[in-house]
Amino acid sequence: MARPSRRLRTMLRWSATAVLLATIGAAFVSTLPNMGAAWARADAALWHDASARRELTKALVTTPFTEALARWQRQANWLVLRDLGPEAKRGEDNWLFLDEELQLHRDRTAHAAARAAAVSRIARALAEKNTALLVVVVPDKSRIESAHLGTLLRPPALDARVRDWTAKLAADGVPVLDLSPVLAGATPSAFLRTDTHWNEQGSWLAAHAVAQRLQDMHALSGEPVASVVVSRQPQVAWGDLVRLAGIEGLPAALKPAPDNDTRSVVETRSDRTDLFGAAPMPSTVLIGTSFSRRGNFQPFLQLASRALVADFSMDGGDFSGAARRYFAGEDFAKNPPRVVVWEVPERTIEAPIGEAEQSWLRAPLPTR
Repeated sequence: MARPSRRLRTMLRWSATAVLLATIGAAFVSTLPNMGAAWARADAALWHDASARRELTKALVTTPFTEALARWQRQANWLVLRDLGPEAKRGEDNWLFLDEELQLHRDRTAHAAARAAAVSRIARALAEKNTALLVVVVPDKSRIESAHLGTLLRPPALDARVRDWTAKLAADGVPVLDLSPVLAGATPSAFLRTDTHWNEQGSWLAAHAVAQRLQDMHALSGEPVASVVVSRQPQVAWGDLVRLAGIEGLPAALKPAPDNDTRSVVETRSDRTDLFGAAPMPSTVLIGTSFSRRGNFQPFLQLASRALVADFSMDGGDFSGAARRYFAGEDFAKNPPRVVVWEVPERTIEAPIGEAEQSWLRAPLPTR
């Protein structure tokens, strides 16, 4: 086949350049309507608050047009290169993993130590209020499902992360439960293939392990409350890693296969009321992350512990988000529980500490 003439090649280069410049220009023009509102929200916090600067940048550049461009790019990368972008990684047999689990953070040992020290201070302060604390560590999916990593590398330096951190808490007298042995022995697997979280099997095993530890701590009080699984249906769906990769809009045949899980309905029956006919506050409080809100963990914990569990967990809360919100709120101030179950994902233990969390770690419980 004859090669294109020099003139044709030049025309193609100029045409491609023109299309690229037009796209960049259109993207810039599309952001102009955002600028007024974004700058109106800007204040002096920009000079010292990195999160405020990130929010301003996001507000400036996020438009339907720029979002569509980014989505098309991510979809093309997956279809052509099987690349899922910076946040999700593809392992063996289309098992997907969160990239954050595979990273060694700078100053990670100091971050873990600072968080352990804060947890110990919280445990001592809660004990003064006759409230027990149980810290529950959820291991990384890449730790439990390492057989499916394929060519992905999980740094060996992470092997001792959970063991070292839980040992520090235990040495300080803080009750702590590592779910690694429970989830590692699950058959079938305890985690979803296309999601960062556990499936119902993993959630069920975790809830029963937590309930057993609470019983061993003599932290369950009051009359037993019965719960029962009234139905269980199959559920086929794609997980959050598909959304993080930006390929959820592709046809089903072009995406990794969806997860096959179950969706249970748990019914809790309690007739207890106070003198005014209102149900009492549960004596067990759950704080944590999206793990506590996936796979029916909170209903399963109520079933396994035969106790009411108030859910104060928080999607996207990382290590301390739910704890900061709950301990500063009126529910804790007016109705301190018998026990707080604090669910902590392994990957958050050594993660970088933001400015808001740094301030909280120095004084994690309000003085009243």
